[in-house]
Amino acid sequence: MTLLVASHFLLNLDSAIVEVALPSIKDDLGFALASLSWVANAYVLAFGGFLLLGSRLGDLFGRRSVFSAGLLFFALASLVGGLASSPAVLVAARAAQGLAAAVVSPTALALLLAVFPDRTPQEKNQRNRALATLGAVAATGGSAGYFLGGVLTDAFGWQSTFLVNVPLAAGAALLAPRLLPRSAGPGLRGRFDIISALMVSGGMTLFVYVLLGGSSVGWTNSRTLGLGVLATALLATFVRRQRTSSDPLLPLGIFKHRALRGANVVAVLINMAIGPVIFFLSLYIQQVLDYSALAAGLAILPIVVTITVSSTMASWLLSHFSQRAVMTGGLIMFTAGLLWMGQISGGAYAAELLGPECLVGLGGGLVFVTFTVSGTTGLDEHESGSASGVLTTAQKLGASTGLAALATLAEQRSKAATATTATSAEVLTAGYQVAILAAAIPVLAALAATAVWIPGGKKPKSAVDAVPQL
Repeated sequence: MTLLVASHFLLNLDSAIVEVALPSIKDDLGFALASLSWVANAYVLAFGGFLLLGSRLGDLFGRRSVFSAGLLFFALASLVGGLASSPAVLVAARAAQGLAAAVVSPTALALLLAVFPDRTPQEKNQRNRALATLGAVAATGGSAGYFLGGVLTDAFGWQSTFLVNVPLAAGAALLAPRLLPRSAGPGLRGRFDIISALMVSGGMTLFVYVLLGGSSVGWTNSRTLGLGVLATALLATFVRRQRTSSDPLLPLGIFKHRALRGANVVAVLINMAIGPVIFFLSLYIQQVLDYSALAAGLAILPIVVTITVSSTMASWLLSHFSQRAVMTGGLIMFTAGLLWMGQISGGAYAAELLGPECLVGLGGGLVFVTFTVSGTTGLDEHESGSASGVLTTAQKLGASTGLAALATLAEQRSKAATATTATSAEVLTAGYQVAILAAAIPVLAALAATAVWIPGGKKPKSAVDAVPQL
């Protein structure tokens, strides 16, 4: 469990750790400002585009082998990124990291489900605690990336944000054959539908590309619309093909589980808020409050700490209350934190940000753990890999969609503010303020989805009864 959780943390960490180092990367490698965003976007593009394919590879060729191979590839890509001497090499390395993460992340979750079966009530309770731990890691990994990115960049340079992955990923890959049982995962050796794989990977990659590029080139631009139509056509054809396939890449039958559907909807909506808000918060602290990268990382640390605390509490709460009750409580705290944080005005950090950061972290930890439990329990063994891939895909698509939409809002508000405000700090604050407030909208939508799809019911009589029933 420690190995799987640590590898999951590493991947979530890597999605954010480089962003604090972007100013240093720009200066050292000579990136143009317009192309600098692709250091982050290349990772998200490959990760989001190949997640469903990556999740299926473990089912087909053995999860332990695929897990180890993916980690070794991730280590190699990180080494290339840390040694990169040109923008093109660095962006290619980030894309390779995202591709490896698309294989390792869902496979790690599927392995955890296999290592912790749910055949007896006691096993179900153990799985519930294991999923709570993994949910905590997923929630804290991205937040911790901003903190550790600042620490490493200030101490050792931007290269260290890549090179730190090499011994960690390689070590995990070497430990996998010793710590993970050979029987973990079915390792089905069925027919590999390469056409479906190309369809879903191409469609997802184009969809993420449209989300990332729409805010810069315009949502009504002919290129944006054309690629959007092509992505939709590829994904629709993929779904139609899965319905008739005897060995589908994505078994559509998993969506018969009501809780799984609800968990994925909540995963999309909550990730439209949490990642982008931390991103804007990092920029606000550095650009408006004038903190260094290290100080900004420390300023975001309360979110990491409170997410960890609430994620630890979530397992106990799920043993005494329904998933719907725990999810609802977390979403209410999350919304309150965003509305409070949206009142930023360039004032003191302790007065304006410390309180709302803690509320966002406490609510976010509960939500991440609960939708992880809801979206991965009650499934057959052969369905766990696909369910893991779908849930991880939902999170990445939510983050991409949210960042694109909120960045557009922030940019428009900042442009409008230039006519009425005197300083650049006030212009930036106006943009970040509206983006943070708008992030509460998908969280409120997640509250509605929770009421419809997430299992409710009476308070369970014992911890054993706390295991989600679909």
